[in-house]
Amino acid sequence: MKKTQKPRKNKKTGAVIVILLGLLCAVSTVKSCGTKRAAIQGKVDDVVYVGQGSYDPANDGKVVIVCGELKVLEPAYDDELGLTIYAPRAMRSAKKLKLKEWNAPMTEENMEWNSDLGGQGIFLGEADVGTYHLSDEFLDNLMLGREYEFDEETLSEAGLTILTDRKYRGEKFIGTLRMGREVFEEGDRRYQYSVPYQSDGDMVTVIGIQEQGTLTYVKGATPNMLSGELDKKTALEKSGMSSGGVSIFRVVLTILLLSTGIRMLLKKRDQKEDGSGL
Repeated sequence: MKKTQKPRKNKKTGAVIVILLGLLCAVSTVKSCGTKRAAIQGKVDDVVYVGQGSYDPANDGKVVIVCGELKVLEPAYDDELGLTIYAPRAMRSAKKLKLKEWNAPMTEENMEWNSDLGGQGIFLGEADVGTYHLSDEFLDNLMLGREYEFDEETLSEAGLTILTDRKYRGEKFIGTLRMGREVFEEGDRRYQYSVPYQSDGDMVTVIGIQEQGTLTYVKGATPNMLSGELDKKTALEKSGMSSGGVSIFRVVLTILLLSTGIRMLLKKRDQKEDGSGL
């Protein structure tokens, strides 16, 4: 009985369909990117560059770029530990002591410090830039990254001291005086504080929405405070507001579809050449 061979055209058709889907996805990605860039460009064109100028009521509700000296009117204060941090915003991170073996002695080898969410905290002060006041929302979005260093006198008044951990590459923490004498108990916490890169008295450039004499946070400006007196173009570029961005998911999907379709076609061609596809 003669066997009938199954048609294999469907494999080639499937490959073509996959490639077409990849091309459609690529076109969609390009269009989306262009639309996003056009929308952002419209916002960029509407941004008002104030520089070191004074408050203008005509700019209320608009995104403005202001340059001036950062003035910390009221430093951030950690009321739990009684510490003043001379910065407009500070974040406290914490590590908690745990014994590796609960019934073993309190030795350096038996101690480990784990991140402790319960010991974390964020503290806001008050600040101005030039003639503008920075709102709490603006300060709450300040980018942090500089480790704050306390002086021994301030720490001593709060019953605290600087701890140096040799196992953490000499990293410095804040802990109690008892811990400074290397007397530890399970559950002890040690702390670090992170503050903005800019300090009181620095010349800065900020981007925000003007609401009378106050600046509030504008979505997309990350960071919203930059070091130095910058022009409009540089400020927008460094804040990330002048880039449209591309959907990573769409790019990956496009590459995946196109590569899969091409592999299917190549496999079909190889099979035809060696006769296996007959």
